[in-house]
Amino acid sequence: MNSKILFNVLFYAFAIILAIYFIVSIFSSSVFTQTISSDIVEISSVDDYIVIDGIALRNETLLMADSSFQSIRYMQEDGSRIAKNSIYAYYNEQGISNDQAVKLSNLNRKLSRLNDTIGKSTQYDIFTVEQNIKDSIISYLNRKHNDEFSNSSYEFSSVQTAFDQRLLQQEGSSYIKEVIKSIKGEISQINAESGLSEKTLYAPSAGYFYSKTDGYEYINMEDYENPTIASFNSLMQLTKDNVSNLCVGKIQHYSYWAFVSSIPSEYVADLYVGKTVYLEFNIPDVGSKKISTTVEYISRAQDGRNAVRFRCGTLTADLFGLRKESPHMILKTYTGLNVKNEALRVVDGQTGVYVISAQRIIFKPVDVIYVSDEFSLVSSKANTGDRVLKAKDEIIIGGKDLFDGKIVNVTKYD
Repeated sequence: MNSKILFNVLFYAFAIILAIYFIVSIFSSSVFTQTISSDIVEISSVDDYIVIDGIALRNETLLMADSSFQSIRYMQEDGSRIAKNSIYAYYNEQGISNDQAVKLSNLNRKLSRLNDTIGKSTQYDIFTVEQNIKDSIISYLNRKHNDEFSNSSYEFSSVQTAFDQRLLQQEGSSYIKEVIKSIKGEISQINAESGLSEKTLYAPSAGYFYSKTDGYEYINMEDYENPTIASFNSLMQLTKDNVSNLCVGKIQHYSYWAFVSSIPSEYVADLYVGKTVYLEFNIPDVGSKKISTTVEYISRAQDGRNAVRFRCGTLTADLFGLRKESPHMILKTYTGLNVKNEALRVVDGQTGVYVISAQRIIFKPVDVIYVSDEFSLVSSKANTGDRVLKAKDEIIIGGKDLFDGKIVNVTKYD
């Protein structure tokens, strides 16, 4: 009997305590909470930089047609590698419609690719062929995404070549030869219907193809291996040369190019030969692009400035048009957790932010890495535990009378 009474007492006590808890929670939620806004923490980077003036230098050869022309069809993409004596274009002294030009261009590319495939002495088994297809697709997607080390169109051609190898494996060389014969017939038919007599242009040397010119191709990169302030100033005064109407493009001979600039000596003090430096160029129709370069030469100071030559091995098509430019030279890059300045506050002498977790807040201390007018980059002061600030944390913007454990209502994300 006594145990039954004791059970009832404990049961009702527990019920009363539970009810009080819910009443207090609802009361505190409506009375003591405040409506605030929040933001999500993200990792970001900010650069300190200076603007420098300079000129891009290459070793280039102009490509010329044998006679004047009305239309030209390029067989190479800008920035692509081409071999000596390879076909890079066809031209006509008479005009050709856009539809015909596109069709002929596609046919000639396919013809060139199939000829290369059937002409290779190495034959692959089906497993190697399938692996080549996978590898070429992955390589193309990676290059296309990064757009850093080579022209993605070249990688796409590799994908097509891999599928051609599969076709050769499955159907045999006789089938490929019939396809080649058919393509040649289509090309001849289009030329006959148009009354065209196409002329072929062969690359005079190996290198990297570009279909446009700017008149500065006569400047030789090797003439400015050790630039001085005087020679740099003279270089910047050079003007464009008149380019012949027969010119159809150019070939860059080396797998790298140079950028020569005059830089204030106070910033040159941190440079040395072999150091990696990022230059950020503003490229028309592309936007800003950060390029990795290596310091190749630093001249003696003159009037508080040094001539510096940078070497760059990035050869994407959009960079071939660079000449006289004013890029950002990156001095330092700051990377951290991006928080708005309104989220920062000082609690018990420590700078930090309040983070929302299940409607309650917790203070997380931080070290400030970089400060701008609107935001700061920070790192977490804590290394372990629930005080560590992480990307994707939800932080409070503004607010007042905040403390650990307080319940808050979030109304919006900034």
